[in-house]
Amino acid sequence: MNWSARFSPVIFFIFSSLLLAGTARTTLAGDLQLLAEPNGLAVQTVNGHLSGWAVEIVRELADRTHCKSRIEPMPWARAYHIAIDQPNVALFPATRTEERDSLFHWVGPIFRVRWCFLARKGSGVVINSLDDARKVGSIGTYIGDARDRYLTELGFTNLQRTANDATNYRKLEYGRLDLIIGSDSGLVSMTDCAGINPDNFEVALPLKEMDLYIAISRDTPLETVKAWQKAFQSLREDGTLTEIMGRWYPNRKTHLDERLPWREQKN
Repeated sequence: MNWSARFSPVIFFIFSSLLLAGTARTTLAGDLQLLAEPNGLAVQTVNGHLSGWAVEIVRELADRTHCKSRIEPMPWARAYHIAIDQPNVALFPATRTEERDSLFHWVGPIFRVRWCFLARKGSGVVINSLDDARKVGSIGTYIGDARDRYLTELGFTNLQRTANDATNYRKLEYGRLDLIIGSDSGLVSMTDCAGINPDNFEVALPLKEMDLYIAISRDTPLETVKAWQKAFQSLREDGTLTEIMGRWYPNRKTHLDERLPWREQKN
């Protein structure tokens, strides 16, 4: 009797079941495609190695959720479209806005930034309001960025968009822009990326504070989303988040409260 022929279907069934079970456990544990936008101190490549405070946070969360994926640096516009169109994608760091709120699941907040208009020192550009900013010749923005969307929705028609935020700092340095919209925490790191001196710039007008998160694509299984959210909660409670941020911003407070003003206005 050919025993191998008789039992091969059974063996195949058992093997297939074990394989599927293993796959299911990986998904439930929180496996995600991890997409990171190169962004100052948050996500940067130093000597060929990916680093940054956001990279450290996501690596810690991936370890706690048993996610084996490697972080992939990717331009914002491309990464954003992937996260919108496909399940099981985590995109960071992402500004949580009213427009984006329902498009993703959210893990965080991981950091709070202060948006502002920046000008070149000695340029003579002085603004005291958004209306003043509307009257300057040109404002540099970053394609697909939440700050670009913010000014667009306010009706600004003097925006010059680029695919690389560091380009805006160079253009401002060389007098090809009157202002750029950026953040106070990103000034030093972005000018470093651009290869110019941060002391050449100044805050022309503070705007508002916004919170950064990890955005998880909407069609991702809820078990995975909850695993990441639970891991982040433990990261906050055991002090790891504060420890990571303290290494990168030793003189800056880590804000842990969630602010969703657009939801509060509807209640």
